[in-house]
Amino acid sequence: MSAPSGRSLTERGAASTLSQLAAAQSGGPAAISRLRTRIRQDRNVSAGYLGLGFAVLGGLLMVRGLASLAWSWSDGPLRWLSLLAWGLLLVTFVAAVVAAKRSGGIIPSRISGLIIWVGVLAIALDLSGFAVHDEATPFYPTATIGFGACLMACLPLQPLRRSVVGALCLAVTGGAAVLAGYVSDPSGLSPGVTGILLGLTPVVAGISMIGASDHFLGQKIDRAVTESLVTAPPLGHGMGAVSELRRLDGDAEHLLALVSELPVDQPIDDATAARAEVLSDDLRLALVADHEQTWLQIAVSESERLSRTVTVVDPGALAGGLEPARRRNLLALTWLCASTATAPVLELVFSQTEAPDAPPRTTVVFSLTDTRRRGIDPAVWPLFARLGRHTIDVAADRARVSVDLT
Repeated sequence: MSAPSGRSLTERGAASTLSQLAAAQSGGPAAISRLRTRIRQDRNVSAGYLGLGFAVLGGLLMVRGLASLAWSWSDGPLRWLSLLAWGLLLVTFVAAVVAAKRSGGIIPSRISGLIIWVGVLAIALDLSGFAVHDEATPFYPTATIGFGACLMACLPLQPLRRSVVGALCLAVTGGAAVLAGYVSDPSGLSPGVTGILLGLTPVVAGISMIGASDHFLGQKIDRAVTESLVTAPPLGHGMGAVSELRRLDGDAEHLLALVSELPVDQPIDDATAARAEVLSDDLRLALVADHEQTWLQIAVSESERLSRTVTVVDPGALAGGLEPARRRNLLALTWLCASTATAPVLELVFSQTEAPDAPPRTTVVFSLTDTRRRGIDPAVWPLFARLGRHTIDVAADRARVSVDLT
């Protein structure tokens, strides 16, 4: 996506999320759709200010772990292994931050895997530092805190699934280390559990916070995509269909260029002919499927959430004839009825009836299912009244609202 200044989204990785969203809204549905795709791919939305904030929090947690190491230090013969573990963790922490900065605010997957392996190794080394145990060497593992600090710094710089895997590895290896220490020294159970909690709790809290913020922001972007279509032409093509046709058109031009370079008296080889046959079939299917859709059908199909929960039946393209005010109310009702669901729960059916000596009558029927478990948002009823005259039929597990749009 290009901003007015011509810079790409990657080049503006430090820009705030709100400024990116505002710039995308000014570019229309296509620009917002590209922003949504970019966020889904590499979480650039969290790579700016959140990355700096979580790096600072991870650094503070690292300092807390080093303080615990200094406080619990003893002269055991293998305690140098704990120092080695912390040295690995410090190098990994710095390497993760530097790698994210050089990669546009995103930690590469291979670096994420390396961080997890180093964290597990550090916990094992720290545990080995207490292998030779005596009264002067109390069991007090601290590498779990450093591992948690590394994961904390990486939270907004990589997909959450990687952070969840890292948190699970921290919990499992840390728990195993505490259990092994408890077998040799029951008095070390309390400091061991404290170390796990200090390392794991901030990571879990950060995962929950980023997951919630991403869900909220994703819904805002989805709504921005759909609301930008309120003033769009009545009929059009979805972004997916346009992209597929553009790709096929490029493949066709490339194939024609190859054929034009062949000598006139030389027949087309079998491989080129087979490729042309496959391309013609793909193009035919795309043209058949690429019929024009109403603005509402495009809005539902382009929304990541509505596409999973809403079905629009409008063979006569009646939604295209609605004025912007009614479009806005209809779209708001659609979001209120279905945005919190995870399965298809709303069906919108448009129909038109004709009577003698009367103008055609257009209606839309909202069919809601699974209402017993989800309930109905009370805010929908005033919007139905603003959309038009309506009748309501509510049963135990469904609701049906028919609205007159004439």
